[in-house]
Amino acid sequence: MSRILVSHNTLYEYEEPVRYAVQRIFLSPRLETHRRIIRWEVDSNADLFQYKDSLGNMMHILVVSKPTRSISIDISGEVEVTKFKRTKTALVKKPSVKNFKDSTGTPLDYFRCQTLLTTPNSEIISLAKSICRSITISNLLALAKAIETKITYTKGATNVATSATEAWEKKAGVCQDHAHVMLSACRSLGLPARYVSGYLKGQARASEATHAWVEVWLQKWLGIDVTHFKIIDDQFLSLAVGLDYGHASPVRGFRQGGGIETMEVEVSVTS
Repeated sequence: MSRILVSHNTLYEYEEPVRYAVQRIFLSPRLETHRRIIRWEVDSNADLFQYKDSLGNMMHILVVSKPTRSISIDISGEVEVTKFKRTKTALVKKPSVKNFKDSTGTPLDYFRCQTLLTTPNSEIISLAKSICRSITISNLLALAKAIETKITYTKGATNVATSATEAWEKKAGVCQDHAHVMLSACRSLGLPARYVSGYLKGQARASEATHAWVEVWLQKWLGIDVTHFKIIDDQFLSLAVGLDYGHASPVRGFRQGGGIETMEVEVSVTS
């Protein structure tokens, strides 16, 4: 069992007053059977409203309705994650029934859909076919390793709008780029696959920021961290799932006014 402590503080400051703003926030753990939320607090100097979306993500809507020069989002929590059972690497059959649904009631065909951020090029399709001649966990991990080798982890090389093919051509990127290319490859094989945003404890690349990995449907969701080419374990804490970064990003929204924005973020993921 792993205990994960999270402190995540974000401060947006503006040169002029923001007249109105709305943000969609995915910064609460997904309610899953292998974890127990001991405490979790989401605070802001703006109004917050909590919902659960159709994919099972816990969502807050932040609303600024009075002029302000700053918006703060403060996360503090503690979660226990039970140790995962050892995953076998034997041959896995693809889902054979169309429109079969996962535990949230979402049709698996939805997660076969490519997006603007995950549409593959011919090289990604060829890589997936050459490594995954059969669908085994070992082959999927080999695919993850090949992607991580191709795309060197480089902060600042890409941004949130960078697509899988653009990161592939740059040969550089971060965890979200690794995830987008893996999604692109898996979906090209006909596998349902989804983007996951969350926290990872104890890794230099991830414990001071939010992290991203993928889940592939092999009769159940199997999480694969492409950046570290490993199956997820009790060091990971998922916040949201979706088709790509745009669907599952921790914070997304719009504002009226404010002028130039500066942002300060402090993230700590420890035991």
